[in-house]
Amino acid sequence: MRQALGDGKQGTAVASESAARFAGLDYNTEHGRVHLKDKQGMNESRTAPTWQRCRWLIFDAVGTLIQPNPSVAVAYQMIASRHGSQLTVEDVGQRFRQAFRQSEQTRFSATNGHPWQSDNQIELARWRWIVGEVVPDVLNRELCFEELWDHFARPTSWTCFDDVKPTLEALRQAGYRLAIGSNFDSRLHSVCDAWPDLAPIERRFVSSETGYRKPAPRFYQALIAACECAPDEILMIGDDPEHDVAGPTATGIQARLLDRRANAGTGSLKSLRELLTEIDLQ
Repeated sequence: MRQALGDGKQGTAVASESAARFAGLDYNTEHGRVHLKDKQGMNESRTAPTWQRCRWLIFDAVGTLIQPNPSVAVAYQMIASRHGSQLTVEDVGQRFRQAFRQSEQTRFSATNGHPWQSDNQIELARWRWIVGEVVPDVLNRELCFEELWDHFARPTSWTCFDDVKPTLEALRQAGYRLAIGSNFDSRLHSVCDAWPDLAPIERRFVSSETGYRKPAPRFYQALIAACECAPDEILMIGDDPEHDVAGPTATGIQARLLDRRANAGTGSLKSLRELLTEIDLQ
């Protein structure tokens, strides 16, 4: 998922687009879509990785390897309606986009720490707040929250993209070490454990366990330390310009942006299979 850096209009647009995609909504590229050339540090994703240096490939989770099925907007509306909500799917999607963006800039730590600080209790509080903002008309917010929390912990609420299995298998057979670096919480483990497509992944770095969410530098520093290699021996792949390109490259990690809706010639990956073409594995 995406998070705005700074308080300007461009940062807000990034968060809006991210939350819109996550919620299952379209985001008009004429109203705030951030292009690579508009963001400092984004041009790194245009450059092919130095493959002879790469040892680890670390993938973002949601939007890169997996996606919610049904979409977040549909799931929220369906579950909330059982608790008395009268909101439509479109209403829920718009409210989710706004609440998610605001939550990324809000401190949920009891110690009023850094806004990117994370642990299981912080994530629980953050998502409880999001649910309250998205579906405020339910009869019992806590019961609705618990059902939504459990819904997204179930593997059946998620699906892998079609290019995940062949890409991960080929990369693993070629000798690359594979990991996930995600702003999800501990629920990601139960989701990944149940999907055979993700079996080549040997490590998972989850923000609620590393102590910080992307794009905090400490998140990427934790990856570097755990991988026991130089920063440029790691390649980060994900669908978020801030979290998966600008953040890691600022710490010396190589990065590629995945944009499944991109036009040809944009410099970003349209499919994970393009990684195999770049390193001549197809």
